Amino acid sequence: MLSSRVQPAAIADSPYKFDFNLVNGNYYLTNNIGFTQRGAEGTELIRFLDRDPRFLQTNLGLGGMSVLFSLPRKQGLAIQFQLRAAGSTQDLTADFITQINRFSDQRFIDSNVTNQTGEFAFAAWQELALTYAFVQKDDGFHRWKVGGTLKFVNPMGSVWLDMQDIDYSVDNVGIVNFTEFRSRFGYSANLDRYQQFDGTDAFNGLPKGTGFRPAVDFGVVYERVAYRRDPRAANRTALERDITYEFKLAASITDLGIMNFDQGSAAFATLGVNPGVPTPGDILDNINSFQELRDSLDTFLQIEGIDGTYSVSLPTSLNLSYDYNVGNNLYFGASARIDLTGLLPADFRVAYPNSITLNPRYETGNYGFYMPIFYNFSGDTDLGMALRYGAFTVGTPSFGSFVSKQKKSGGVYFSVSINKLKANSKKPYCFGRSTTGSGFTRTQRTPLYKRKRFLFF
Repeated sequence: MLSSRVQPAAIADSPYKFDFNLVNGNYYLTNNIGFTQRGAEGTELIRFLDRDPRFLQTNLGLGGMSVLFSLPRKQGLAIQFQLRAAGSTQDLTADFITQINRFSDQRFIDSNVTNQTGEFAFAAWQELALTYAFVQKDDGFHRWKVGGTLKFVNPMGSVWLDMQDIDYSVDNVGIVNFTEFRSRFGYSANLDRYQQFDGTDAFNGLPKGTGFRPAVDFGVVYERVAYRRDPRAANRTALERDITYEFKLAASITDLGIMNFDQGSAAFATLGVNPGVPTPGDILDNINSFQELRDSLDTFLQIEGIDGTYSVSLPTSLNLSYDYNVGNNLYFGASARIDLTGLLPADFRVAYPNSITLNPRYETGNYGFYMPIFYNFSGDTDLGMALRYGAFTVGTPSFGSFVSKQKKSGGVYFSVSINKLKANSKKPYCFGRSTTGSGFTRTQRTPLYKRKRFLFF
């Protein structure tokens, strides 16, 4: 069922009579700004010194109590609920991010930095999704599936940064002098009451959403069917495979939608530098709230408040995939994700990175082993690993983060599902099991009728 989040058509002609997901979650973060490592004073962030463009990508999700039903005529219907959050940068230059709050470092003195730009946006939302899919054509050799998802998205909060132009120089004793500082900082108004923004309430619960609005997914799947006929099929007593394709091709567009927010009360823009006012070297020291950040920058910059509304894209993407059934429970998949948020009329973009994933795997009815290799076009490569046994799946998209002392990425995901495979025979009082495909149970895969030859045997 969870595969419908990337490809709605996947639930058409499902091998499951039903699939009930109790809980699922995922977390992933990757960046090239810095890495964490344990030192004498605890975990510390070490920033990279190269001048490559910077990126930061993160996404989180928590869902459950979701269900898939197989309908007559190879149709499928799924209902899912989850909490989601995602954050990403766009066109982020390196120097200012690398040097801020340590301009007096010997590596940065006697330097001039110009044209520092970049955007960052983060948003969280609730999501109720209704997915329907059906088999458009199946002639025994070619199978076409079509599906769509209608989502009801409830935005729960957003934070954003827009660096338009920052220029500065650092003298031979480490004193910084800004000559240009045009930027904007903001967040959504429903966060005003919290201490971390412009209020007094502790952030100990989920923010109130701003109201549900629609979004959509849609997709199509082509499968080259690989039927292996069994003489027992004529008597309708043969076990059938859960996965019946030789290979499949799929394409989908997901998260097509926009969220709207009111500006927070402490949102502001910096218009330039106050002439004759010295610049502090510790701009971010002792900053505990958005309002304190505004007050700190107000000591040497010209500040103007921001009001009105703004829009943030959902992480709209085009998803392409190919999956090949090697045989003997082995499969090989390849997929690509292409960011489409630049096509949406939104003020800020929350986007997934352009990426390619290779996913060799071994699957039987009761267990599976997965080893995806992920590459995003910002230059980051991760090796993932996952195990499935029965109802339980657990894994990580970044196995290296568990063994490396210097961590620049990390993540984990898990799922607990209870499902029941369809019957392939209408004859009762008989039992069988599946050892192939993606079923979770090793018992009672489907009735298998065997007439007794003798009365007591």
